[in-house]
Amino acid sequence: MKTKLLCLAVLPASLAAWAADEPAINPRVVAALEQMGEHLRSLPKFQVDAQLTLDVVNESGQKIKTLGTSQMTALGRTGLRVKLSTDRQTREFFYNGKKFTQYSPRLKFYTTVDAPDNISDMLHAVEKHYGLQVPMEDLFQFGKDSAQIKALTAASYVGPSTVNGKVCDQLALRRPGVDWQVWVTRSGKPLPCQIVVTRTDKPAQPEYSAVFRWNLNPKVTPTAFTFQPGKGDAEIAFKKIAE
Repeated sequence: MKTKLLCLAVLPASLAAWAADEPAINPRVVAALEQMGEHLRSLPKFQVDAQLTLDVVNESGQKIKTLGTSQMTALGRTGLRVKLSTDRQTREFFYNGKKFTQYSPRLKFYTTVDAPDNISDMLHAVEKHYGLQVPMEDLFQFGKDSAQIKALTAASYVGPSTVNGKVCDQLALRRPGVDWQVWVTRSGKPLPCQIVVTRTDKPAQPEYSAVFRWNLNPKVTPTAFTFQPGKGDAEIAFKKIAE
């Protein structure tokens, strides 16, 4: 009891109140997630680098940990570029408000399709029609989908945690098939410090995690978001799921 009281004493009063008599779905936690998502979508530009871990489940059901890095650069609502490099693959993604391109530097294959005129709709369309999830696309979706918010079965405040030397607030959320944790910066505008996603609808319960470093004033030009094929690059078809 003394230890518990001491821990609560060092927390700001508002945050300590989050955990006191907390309901299954804490409205403050949901509000914090929505505020973070709104802030991310309001940024005029940013660059975020992430250290990634991803569980790949093999045929025997064993989880194999894959490590990697990714970098996302965004400009307004119509410029997005993502670089992904893991133990198993490298990919680059380009979006300029009109066209979306997926490129494999190792294989020198690329595919380009027409896309909606804003990042959020583009990400949704690419996943819906082609079954492709762009790395770190959750950064544009936090708190936006009302159906996902309504599907929550739990939302709780875990407590303070230090990520990359910054004090963040750890939130834990659950909906059918997925558990996820989000660490949100405590000082300044809300930014995600780290996320962990666990697939509870899979027997092995694979996890994905990302630790973020933010640059809110990167040097970017609009031309950086349009793919330019190089020597030896070959275009291939990008078939829809229905095909």
